[in-house]
Amino acid sequence: MYPITVLPNVSLSPQGPMSRRYLEQGLTTFHAACQWTKDLPYGRNTHSEDSLILFEEGHGTCTTKHGAVARLAQEHDLPVQKNLGFYRLNDEIVTGVNAVLAPYGLDFIPQIHCFLVYQNYRVDLTEGNCNGKNKTIEDYDFVVPVEPDITQAQDQACYREQLRRYAAQFPALAALSEATVIDILAACDRQLQYQCSIMLSPV
Repeated sequence: MYPITVLPNVSLSPQGPMSRRYLEQGLTTFHAACQWTKDLPYGRNTHSEDSLILFEEGHGTCTTKHGAVARLAQEHDLPVQKNLGFYRLNDEIVTGVNAVLAPYGLDFIPQIHCFLVYQNYRVDLTEGNCNGKNKTIEDYDFVVPVEPDITQAQDQACYREQLRRYAAQFPALAALSEATVIDILAACDRQLQYQCSIMLSPV
């Protein structure tokens, strides 16, 4: 992953709803908007289909943070796009996940992370956030460019499509139904949230 400074930078103007919300925060450049978004606390939003929710709730996830900035880029005709990266989630990334996977004979479960892409650069606006991960994800098996905001149904369809690619390579995954994999993934997500809450607890 690369720093925000590799992205193109322009002065913001009220080109659309996202631009106006950033300008209301006193942010005048694209880079400043990216840094402000990165600095927002990491936290699950009440919904993720409209990344303007960032401004209502004051926090976001990789989905809404990168969605907001990708929309801002669109409004200023900048070639910065949101991508979904599919990676292998295990204890190396989130402590405690292997205990969830072991009963199913899995070494990992496919998971999604979002980031921005500009030319050959990838930028993660949740890097350094308290997001429950032990490290920044650098290695992805599959990368899919998407619109800044997608529906939950579109997100799930994309996950299932990539899951079939994993199942073709890994028999342990192929032996499980898609519904079972989704349930396991939800259990792993709960572990991630628990891990983050531990980091936030006073020592």
